[in-house]
Amino acid sequence: MAAALPGFHAFSGADQTGRFAGKGKLTCWQALNRCPVEVVSAFAALGTTEKLSPDTERGIEAFFCQLYEPGTTLVDVGDLRWRLFSKKQLEAQKLPPTRGALHEAIARAHFQAMVWDQDHVPNPQLPPPLEYGWEAEGGRLVPVTTRYPPAPATITHLIKCGCKKTYCMSHCSCRSQNLNCSEMCLCGADEEVCGNVSQGHLFGIDDDEDDGDPST
Repeated sequence: MAAALPGFHAFSGADQTGRFAGKGKLTCWQALNRCPVEVVSAFAALGTTEKLSPDTERGIEAFFCQLYEPGTTLVDVGDLRWRLFSKKQLEAQKLPPTRGALHEAIARAHFQAMVWDQDHVPNPQLPPPLEYGWEAEGGRLVPVTTRYPPAPATITHLIKCGCKKTYCMSHCSCRSQNLNCSEMCLCGADEEVCGNVSQGHLFGIDDDEDDGDPST
C-alpha cells in the first residue's frame, strides 16, 4: 500500500493536479479500501514509467467507479455514467467525469508522480508535460479538461420525462413531443408505471427490419 500513496495522492488531489468536486481525501481513501489489490497496484505504477499503461488506467478507472458509487460492480466509467443518469436521474454536474476527462486527470497524476519519483535526482529528465494532460496558454500550463465531447450530439438532444404518478398520460414531456418514453426517463419506460411505452421500439425507432421487397 505504501508504494501506492504518491500516485493516490496525485490523483485524488494535489496542489498541481487538483481534485474532483465533492470528493475529499477521506472519501477517496474509503473508496480505495473497497478496491481489490489490482487497483492498489495501478496507483503504485503511476510515475514509475514514462508511458502510462492501459492496465494502470483500467485499474484507476475501477477505483473511480467505487468513488462515485460505493459497492458497485461496474469498472467502466461510461457504464457508470449511464446507470447514474438513467436510473438515478442525476444532473450532468453530479455525474462522474467522462472517460476522456478521466484520461486527462490520470495523465496529470502520472506526470506528477514521475516528478516525485525523481525527487532525489539533481537534474531529472522529464518528458514534456504537454503530453500528460496539460496545454500551454498565455505562457503557462493549464489542465486539459477533455479532448472529446461529453456525449454524441444525438444524445445531448434527447428528451426525457420526470413523471412519477401520472402514468405518463398527462404533462409528459415525451408524450407531448410524440415520443415514447425511454430508460433515461424517471419512469424508466417500465410498463408497470408508464403508459407511453411502445413494444419493440427504442427511442421511437422500430427494431424490426423488413428484409423483403418493400413493393410487396
